[in-house]
Amino acid sequence: MNNILAILATLLTLTNLVYAQVDSIYDQGTYRTFIVHLPTDYSAKNQYPLVLNLHGLRANAKQQQTYSQFDEVADQKGFIVIYPNGTNESWSTRGNKDLDFLTHLVDSIRTDYSTNDCLLVTGFSQGGFMTYKFANNTKHTVKAIAVGSGNMSSATQIESDNAPQIPTMHFHGTGDNIVPFDGSSPLIPPVENTIQWWVNHNNCNSTPTVTPMPDLNPNDNSTVEKYYYGNGDNDSEVTFYKVIDGGHTWSDSYSIPIFGATNKDINQSEIIGNFFDDICSTITGFEELSIESTLNIYPNPFNEVLKINTNKETTITIYNHLAQPVLQEKVQSPTVIDTKALFPGIYFYEITQSQNQLRTGKLLKK
Repeated sequence: MNNILAILATLLTLTNLVYAQVDSIYDQGTYRTFIVHLPTDYSAKNQYPLVLNLHGLRANAKQQQTYSQFDEVADQKGFIVIYPNGTNESWSTRGNKDLDFLTHLVDSIRTDYSTNDCLLVTGFSQGGFMTYKFANNTKHTVKAIAVGSGNMSSATQIESDNAPQIPTMHFHGTGDNIVPFDGSSPLIPPVENTIQWWVNHNNCNSTPTVTPMPDLNPNDNSTVEKYYYGNGDNDSEVTFYKVIDGGHTWSDSYSIPIFGATNKDINQSEIIGNFFDDICSTITGFEELSIESTLNIYPNPFNEVLKINTNKETTITIYNHLAQPVLQEKVQSPTVIDTKALFPGIYFYEITQSQNQLRTGKLLKK
């Protein structure tokens, strides 16, 4: 009975994350909110890389979650993603208030969820400015960063002489009308100056390998060149995606005409996901690793059927959002499970073998 209650409590916790998705911590005299996205096969037996994904000015966590379309990548790669909210839809790189909030947020997430030591940060626009500020000044070890349409202010550069050398990726459009490619003041340098700062800081090769990316969509009014600076100290590198005639946008996301051309030749989130995955991959618990090759449940999202691959007696139980069991099957070979009776929505599953819980996760019925 205690085991059942523990499972239900776990599922209810996951339900709250999926439906409300918004959580908060009390920090520096106020509540700060954020969205948690767990990979679909999240299990406390495993440890997962942690990604902070920071929104831009006059935006919020939910908008960044939608705009960056990073959840799908996170599910594929096995990342826990946190979308924090700035104060009044803004981040401040002056002083340390937001730096301290994000630092404390990482502490809190590592207490509440099963993470490994791979901390990764990405951000768009002002969230990119904050990404550079955080990575260079937090007490935590940041393994890699990826910035889209942001920049590194002169003030952050000055205070970052002792910053760690870390793999860095940057995307920027030459037609950006919000964070201009050529800089906007002595405080906001040209983007290429920021790239050069990181090349020098990481002690990378001074001459990049330049790769023109295929122009897959000739109607997007932009093209992309990739600049790669390798062989940095401490396995660091710098990669710069220069979006020729691109606007203040996230490549391959939905278009916002007032911000200029959105490039469709590259998938920015997919590139960042692969970059992060190369830096640190999911650490898998021993017991689950031993069954990974023989146990699988798919597709997810699903429609009228679920398929489970197994070669030994296995019980799968599916719960609704109230943690009530709505379907249970015992199988011992690859099986197709009829799910027509389930309404569209979010469900949770538990897989057991010999009464041992092997895996829990989230399912979506379309």
